[in-house]
Amino acid sequence: MSPRPGGETDKFGNRYEGAWTIRHALYVLLGQGDSLTLEPSGVLGEGTEFAYCHDGRTEVHQVKRQNRNANGWNVASLEAKGIWRHLRTHAEANHEFHFVSTVPARPLQELGDRARRSDDFPSFTRDWLTDELRAPFDELAAPRIYSAPETAWRMLRALWVEWPDERDVVAVNAALAEMALPGAPGRLAALALGDLLLNSLGTRLDAAALTARLPQYELWRDIKPEGDAMAPSAGGAGQTTPDRVACRNAPALSGLPAPSGTFTGRDTAVTVLLSALDPGAIGEGPSVHVVAGLPGVGKSELVRQVAHRAQDRDGWFAGVLAVELYGYDPARRQGPDEALASMLRGLGIDHEHIPVGLEDRARLYRSTLRSRADQGQRTLIVLDDAMDSEQVRPLLPGDARTPVLITSRHTLSDLDARLHDLAVLDLADSVDLLRLVLRGSLGKGDTRVEDALDTAEAIARQCGHLPLALRIVAALLADQPGRPLSSMAQALDDEHRRLRRLSRGNLAVRAAFELSYQHLPPDQARLFQLFALNPGPDVSTESVARLCDVDPDTAEELLGALGRGHLVQSATTYGRWRMHDLIRLYADETGQTERADNDRSAALDRLLHHYAGRLAEAYHHLVPGQPPAPRFADRDAALSWLDEERANLVAAITATPHAQNPYVILGMAGRIGDYLKLRRGYAELTVVYDSALERCPGSAPAAFRATFLDAQACALRGLSRFPEAVAAHEEALRIHKAEGALLGEAEVLTNLGHTLHEMRDIDRAVLVLRKAVVLQGKAGNRRGEGAALTNLGRSLDESGRYEEAVGVYQRDIEICRLIGDWHGEAVTQNNLGLTLRELGRAGEAAAAHTAARDGFHRAGDRHGVAMALTNLSMALRVGGLGDGSDLLEEAVALCRDLGDKRGEGIALTNLGTNRLQADAPAEAARMLMRASDLLKEVGATHIQAKTLMNLGKVWGVLGLTNRATEAVREAITLYRTARDRHGEGRALFLLSSALWATDPEEAISLCTAAVTALDETDDEALAEQATALLATMRDSVDGGGLPTDI
Repeated sequence: MSPRPGGETDKFGNRYEGAWTIRHALYVLLGQGDSLTLEPSGVLGEGTEFAYCHDGRTEVHQVKRQNRNANGWNVASLEAKGIWRHLRTHAEANHEFHFVSTVPARPLQELGDRARRSDDFPSFTRDWLTDELRAPFDELAAPRIYSAPETAWRMLRALWVEWPDERDVVAVNAALAEMALPGAPGRLAALALGDLLLNSLGTRLDAAALTARLPQYELWRDIKPEGDAMAPSAGGAGQTTPDRVACRNAPALSGLPAPSGTFTGRDTAVTVLLSALDPGAIGEGPSVHVVAGLPGVGKSELVRQVAHRAQDRDGWFAGVLAVELYGYDPARRQGPDEALASMLRGLGIDHEHIPVGLEDRARLYRSTLRSRADQGQRTLIVLDDAMDSEQVRPLLPGDARTPVLITSRHTLSDLDARLHDLAVLDLADSVDLLRLVLRGSLGKGDTRVEDALDTAEAIARQCGHLPLALRIVAALLADQPGRPLSSMAQALDDEHRRLRRLSRGNLAVRAAFELSYQHLPPDQARLFQLFALNPGPDVSTESVARLCDVDPDTAEELLGALGRGHLVQSATTYGRWRMHDLIRLYADETGQTERADNDRSAALDRLLHHYAGRLAEAYHHLVPGQPPAPRFADRDAALSWLDEERANLVAAITATPHAQNPYVILGMAGRIGDYLKLRRGYAELTVVYDSALERCPGSAPAAFRATFLDAQACALRGLSRFPEAVAAHEEALRIHKAEGALLGEAEVLTNLGHTLHEMRDIDRAVLVLRKAVVLQGKAGNRRGEGAALTNLGRSLDESGRYEEAVGVYQRDIEICRLIGDWHGEAVTQNNLGLTLRELGRAGEAAAAHTAARDGFHRAGDRHGVAMALTNLSMALRVGGLGDGSDLLEEAVALCRDLGDKRGEGIALTNLGTNRLQADAPAEAARMLMRASDLLKEVGATHIQAKTLMNLGKVWGVLGLTNRATEAVREAITLYRTARDRHGEGRALFLLSSALWATDPEEAISLCTAAVTALDETDDEALAEQATALLATMRDSVDGGGLPTDI
């Protein structure tokens, strides 16, 4: 290929923009390099450029800036000059690829001049990308030009037109232009880096050379390209917003604990594991590796060392996701569902958007990891302290590119994994570990090990060569620099004799624990014993202070002292502490032996009252209408505390001995429900309410049991265990009726109606909810009456009784205003708008959605705002009041920022529909494909089916018949899964019409099925159309005629 006409001698391309690189690279990858022709730069000059295929050649046109003060072109200015129309003309002629860029070149020119002068071009480029790119990008995207960086990128994307045909042009584009770090700066970096590669080096690169150069900059990653109304909200005993799925936060993949600086004796094991993790070893053996051995042998430290070294290798892993499973502690053991929730949060999925069921969580987990691997972001998984294969099997990614390191005391031989049996250290390494720890603590001047090697070897044998025991002994020696090793060896011998009854495999460990404990001052010994009473996995300094009845400063000093002796250790979060499980068991046994029962019971009571009091204060920030507690500054602070103490609170309710004060624990069980429902912790809730039901004393009022039965039913509904939920609701209802508890009966009926609605038993739900509304009113429970009305409105809407639903929603709005529940009013306004739209009252619907948007905004509910914006845009479009695209773009951006993939998918579906109506089918196709992918990922089957229907129509407009039929067939399958006979009938009708001209036999079969499905619905008009079409088809075939367009 000849040099670009008008190019400067410096080869960087002054007066030219990074878009040249994208064009050139795409032509190279398309194999069209030889046919590239350029308009003379003297005619069209500097500035934006576009390309198109014409008469078998690829032509590149460059638009000259007529106004030297202009910073770039927008769509309007291009169209005004006829250029945009020129481009569209070729698109309509079914040419393959079209590109327009509007990136000004000036900020990049200065960097190019510096690059030419750099002696170390790769280093300069890396520094430039990481440290200096933001400033020129911000200049490029200054408000006077594009308003914001994100707006600039959206404009670039809007000017990039792809015309799909049998070749997958999207894949070609992704080869360079979209394979960059996330975000607009990363994509602009891709443009500019390519310009440096292709120009400042002074040569043009072919495809092989280009591919070889890109990886060294570690910039290129796969980025996936970028409808329907939101579902009405459900109200339980209180107002809630609809479920939203898969909210995306920043992944937390750098939280692996720091490795020890005194690691020794594991060179072979480290080498073997690192070799298995090498990217070059993918596919050569199992990707799952189990490190097994006895407690304290150093399994976790070995894996931690390997993980850190692997993460430090260039290009190996983009992050490490580690979780501790507590497999051998019944009270703290994480089941696969809990572990998956934790790991999904680590991958950036927001709490409230993690699926409920184990299979759904595992599916999202595997999909997320596979997507990261596809983007070149391999993740290393570390599963620490697994009890058995069933605990870890759902946590395995099933993708060889995502390896897993597992530690367990058991050999998990029934996994498809490579097994690594970790033995204790040999004698030399045991002595070396003692020496390293002492020197690490006291410096090279401590020569006690070298001076008494025989005694050091004796100590190593007394510790059973177990790293954990050796480290504790070394810490004790470090605390007393003048103590000879012979004294330590003698002490260990004494402890060995006293603990002879513990003569099994953990004898040496217990000897070390006993010796460590014996040297504690009384205040540290007391804290050590009481620490084990905390029921959860870790504990805050504040909670330890309450447990031990000391002030927080004293507690922190005591914990620090125990930490230095390796009897407690810092948890992942600063200010939280945990114990190794074996030390914890030893501490508990010691406390039972040496401390009076009343002291331990009083300590546990203090801790439980502390948790109960804080939970009550946090609860006030979660329930509308409650006065906020001063302990927490706001709702976010309360939620942050609840997130930290979640495991402790659940364990306090479920694992505390029954002899403790039952009413404190029952109070906690009653208050934790709102938080766990917010975090979708329904599995935990079922355990909480099971425990509460067991703890209800015989003297407690029957209403206690009924309340917890009803709450348990709501948790079971969250897990889609509907028959069990209905049974629990009905048992609670029977108790309340027997007691004459009108309010309790009203609450149960409200929640039962909600459960019936979710079961799709709509008619029965309506009957139950009508009664609930009446009883809530008689009981004077206005909030409960509003919740019942919310649920009733949803069920009436679902059954097509729209006018009545409107009246119900309006009553609910009056109640919300009366009691000051403006968030509940926003939810109801949004639902009201959906129903009004069904009635053709689009203007009123728009007003309702606008009120909902404002209410959600006032409540700080960004999810609600996005939901209202999407629904508002649809109301405007249906009513001919505008297409609402600006609102949808805002909703898409908001959902993307929140990680709400379901909401983003719905907004993109509607936006794609708008683009189709605006005669931009290629852009519509991209949006609808992206929407379908998002909805599939979060399991929104029913909404995805509607998206695929729209996508099928788009492919039909583009003349891509095969893609159109494929999309509609997939929609039919999804409608059947969702048991939506109306949607299935519409899709069958559409597909039969499309296939009539090419496959009349299948068309008749599909149309017959469509008639059957539609006859089961209330859509008489569409059923009549399908019946008429079927008759026409059969008449045509019976008459021997050929199919014609219908």
